[in-house]
Order: sequence, then C-alpha cells, then structure tokens
Amino acid sequence: MKRIIKRHRITWKLFLLTVSLLIIAVLSTVGFLYATLPSYYQSYREEQFHTTMLDIKNISQQTSSSELIATLDQLSDQGIRFSLWTESNQLFYAPGFERAPLRQARSFNANAPEGMIQESLTLDLTDQTLILDANQMIQPIDEVKSVILNLAPYIILPLLLLAVLAAFLYSRTISRPLLTLNQATRELAHLNFSVRTHHTSSDELGDLSRNINRLATKLESTMHSLQASNEQLRLESEKDRQRDTERRHLFLAISHELKTPLTIIKGQIEGMSLNLGAYKDRDYYLERAGQVIENMEALLAELLEVARVEQVALEEHDIDLHQMLQQQLHPLENFITERRLHVSMTGDAVSVRSDPSLLGRALHNLLMNAVSYTANAGTIQIATHLTDTETLLTITNQPTLHDTSETADWFDPLVRSEQSRNRIHGGSGLGLYLVHQIMERLGVAAHLHGTRNQVTVQIVFPKTS
Repeated sequence: MKRIIKRHRITWKLFLLTVSLLIIAVLSTVGFLYATLPSYYQSYREEQFHTTMLDIKNISQQTSSSELIATLDQLSDQGIRFSLWTESNQLFYAPGFERAPLRQARSFNANAPEGMIQESLTLDLTDQTLILDANQMIQPIDEVKSVILNLAPYIILPLLLLAVLAAFLYSRTISRPLLTLNQATRELAHLNFSVRTHHTSSDELGDLSRNINRLATKLESTMHSLQASNEQLRLESEKDRQRDTERRHLFLAISHELKTPLTIIKGQIEGMSLNLGAYKDRDYYLERAGQVIENMEALLAELLEVARVEQVALEEHDIDLHQMLQQQLHPLENFITERRLHVSMTGDAVSVRSDPSLLGRALHNLLMNAVSYTANAGTIQIATHLTDTETLLTITNQPTLHDTSETADWFDPLVRSEQSRNRIHGGSGLGLYLVHQIMERLGVAAHLHGTRNQVTVQIVFPKTS
C-alpha cells in the first residue's frame, strides 16, 4: 500500500485536495443557508406582502368595490387574509364572513402575533371609500432553522459522496497524463530515446507531451550520430594503431635488410684495401659492390615511394579502367614477348573515380608481379565486371614459378613469393606492400588469393555515382 501511495502520490494529493475543497464548499453552503435563509425568507415575504399592498392602493382609484373584491379573492390564494371596512368601522367584506361584526379600535398593528405581517390602507374607490386590513402569517424563524437542520444530513451526505466521486475522477484525469509524462522523462534519463507519449490534447499538457516527443526524437538522432561517429573514430583509431604497427615493423625490416648488404660492402672494401686473397681482383668485387648498392638504392626508392603515398594529396578523376590497364601493360611488352606470355583482357568497359597517379602505380606493380612470377608460356587473365554497387577488377596469372599457396602475408612489407634472398629474382618485397598502402589510401578493397599454381588479385572499386 505504501508503495502504491508513493508511486501515485500526485494522484492522492490531487484527490485529497479536491475532496477537502469540496467538503469545505458543501459545509460552507449549508452553514450559509442556516445562517441567512430565515432572515432572507422573512425579508422576502415582507417585501412581497408590502409590494402587493402597494399595487392594490395604486389600482384602487380606478377600481370599484365589486372589482376590488374580485381582485382580493384572487390574492387570497397566496395566503393573505383581507377584510374591507367602512369608515364607520363596519365590516364590508371578508372572505367567508358576513357583514356583521364591527371593526375594533385603531390599534390594528399594536398587538400583532409573532410571525404575522399586517397592514391597513384607506382606499378611495370609484364608488366609495373603504379601509383595507390585510395580514399574512410567516413561518417562524426558529422553525425554518429546525427544518434546515433536519434536512442537513440528506443534503450533506449526497453532496459529500458526489464530491468524493468528482475528486476521484478529477485527480485521475489530471494525474494520468502527468504520470505518463513523468515515466517518459524517466526513460529519457536512462537514455531510452525510443519512448513516446500519446497525450494529444490541445492544452499545456498536450504541448508538453509533443515537446517531449520532439526532444526524444532529436536525442535519438543525436545519439545515433554520436554512436556512428564513435564507431568511425574507433575504426580510424584501430587503423592508426595498425599503421603504427606496420611502420615499426617496416622500420625493423628495413633496418635488417640494409644491415646485410652494408656488411657485405664493408667486408669487400676492407678485403680490397688490404689486398687479401680473392679480393685482389678489385674490378670484380667493385662490380659486385656496385650491384649491392644499386639494390639498396632501389629499396630506398621504394621505401620513399611508400612514405610518399601517405602524404600525397588525392586528385580524383574519372578513369577508363581498360585504357589505364593498356597503358601499364605497354612498358612490359618486351618481358611478355620474351617469356611468351599470353595476356587477355575481357569484361565490361568500366569507369572508376580515383587518383590516376596512385592507381597507375598500384596497377603497374600488380601487372609487374604477375609477369615476374608467371612461368614461360603462361597466361595472365584480366577481367572487369560491373555490378549494381561496385566495380570488380580481377588479375589471374598461371602457372607460377613457385608454390603460391601461401599468399596471406604478401601484402606485408619485405615479404616475397620467392623466399630466397636473391634480389635479382626475388625483388625487394615492397611492391605488393606499396599496392596495399595505395589501395587503402584510395579507399579501395584489395584481396589476394593463391593456390599451388595460380595467383588471383581482386580489386573492388565502389560504384561511381
């Protein structure tokens, strides 16, 4: 019970307040009637009596005695007793009496009984002059009060029951929308922005309900925007952490890759300086040292290219993908002819929107990788396909020079399909890593899949709007 009262305390407050006000109003009304009705009743009856007598006096000058008697007969029905006397105090007319008794002395108003109103008028009629005596009994004041007291229970109890019922309906009508609005604001405080109120009246409560609904809608939209922004920030933060990890890994890998050739060059130079053993043939070892330096130079150039990808500003244009592929294949024609490779290009003529410089660099590395690791007389298949939401570019080369079933780490820096340390055949290991960095910069998805004798690269461009 205590919990219910606490939960709906505004309903109880309104109910008790309304009942109290109605009880006070009922009791005040009955008390006012008890105090004022008797005196008001007496004043009213006296005023009515005197007004009737004044009307009789006003019409008497144009009225005969017979017409006056007819008028008095009608007024007798209102409880007024009339009698007409001649100037010699002899009864001229009284309802129910004959003209016999003589009128008593002129002390008509002196000994009037309690509760009686009486008045005497001299009337100048058209045919004679008569004296009109009139009286009327009024209910005693104390008796009127007794009647009010006797009727009070029958008046007060129904009115109190009606007051309780009215207070209950009023409190429920007023408090129900308030409780609903309170529950809605409580849900909003707990970040439940899907809550809605349905109080549609045209008063202030209806305005408050609509304002709460508008607030909930705006908060819900704002929360969704914040969640999307937070998710975007989380993804960007994860990408930043991944880039930092890749940079550290690249730094360690490059340090290792540069340390070995520097050690070789240092040993060769020291051997040639001391004219030791085979190092006496300085021309041969100078040529070997030059080749190592060229490889280091190429590695550093590609490393600078990787760094440039993250800094360059994008300039996007509409690009004919088939035309760009043809441009990137042109410098490789001698390699293709020398190794008797068959290159085919099929699929839809598609246009993508991207940075021509970066995309051309990435496609060049992909095609160069395919040409370099395809066996003599092999095939390179290039296909494009347009869907409702994206543009697909697929480059497949087979058969391969080596086992290419493990391609999971090829997008990592300094990882090569040919696992030997021979830079002449194995490459620097930064070509596909550069492709991965370019595609990420362009917002394009790149996937690499290999089997024992085949490699497939798939590039997914978002559809141009």
